Amino acid sequence: MSAKHIINRSMLSIRAICTSFKFQKIPQLWLAALRQNESGQVNLKTRISSIVPWLTPPSGCLKLNVDGAFKMTFGEAGGGGILRDHEGNMCWAFARAYHDLNSSLVPEALALRDGLSICCSKGITEVLVETDSLNLLQIVTKQIAYPWDFACILQHIAAKTQNLKAVISHTPREANRVADCLASFAKSCHHIVIWDLWTDLPTLVKEPYHSDKLPSSGYNTASGGFNNTTSMEHRSTSTPEKAGTQRSMRNGYP
Repeated sequence: MSAKHIINRSMLSIRAICTSFKFQKIPQLWLAALRQNESGQVNLKTRISSIVPWLTPPSGCLKLNVDGAFKMTFGEAGGGGILRDHEGNMCWAFARAYHDLNSSLVPEALALRDGLSICCSKGITEVLVETDSLNLLQIVTKQIAYPWDFACILQHIAAKTQNLKAVISHTPREANRVADCLASFAKSCHHIVIWDLWTDLPTLVKEPYHSDKLPSSGYNTASGGFNNTTSMEHRSTSTPEKAGTQRSMRNGYP
C-alpha cells in the first residue's frame, strides 16, 4: 500500500471521527500532518511528529510538565512548568528567569527543581512529572554521570522527589509545548511568577494549553498510553489544589 493511499484512508477516518464528535472542522494539526506537499510526496516523519499529544494522567492523579530555555548568544535562560489534573485542567503554572548559566541543561534542571518545590509548598503529596530532556532524566535517575556543578541542584531534586513520591518520565518535545512556552516567556521575567488561573496565562501559552485539551490529546496513560517513558519511581494518586489569583514571588524557592 502506497504512502499516498495510507494518507487518503487516514483522512477519511479522521473526517469520520470529526463527524462522530460533531466537530465543525478538522483540527489544523491533523490537517497539517496529512497534507501533501506540491510534489505529491509525503514526509511522514516530520508531519506525524507535530501531532504527538500531551497525555492526561490517570483519574485522581496530577501531572507536572517542566521545561527550560537557553540562549547563549544573549545569556538568557528561563524555566517553566504547569500542573494539571486528569481532565487537563490547570492547577497552577510558573515561569522563572535564570542568570549566569553556561549550559542548556541547567535551566532544565532548575525548572524541575522549582516545579517540585512549588508542589511541596502547596501540600501536594504525589505527582507525575514529565520533562522533554532525556539527558536530565538520565542524570536524575543516575543512568549517566552528572557535571560537578549539578550536585547542589540534584540534591534538591532528589529530596523533593522523595517527599512527593514523584514519578519522573521523558516525553517528546511536541507533547510538552505548554511548558516550553512558559520557559520562553520566563526569560523576560524579573522574578518567579505563579499563575493559579489559566485565564491569566500569557497569550502565547493559552493556545497550546487549549490544544492539549482537545479530544486528540485525551489518550489516558491509565489505559496504556503510547509515550515512551522511563520512570524514576512508580506511585499514584493525589488531589488537585484549587486556585486563587496570579502571584509574583521574589523569594520562597531555592
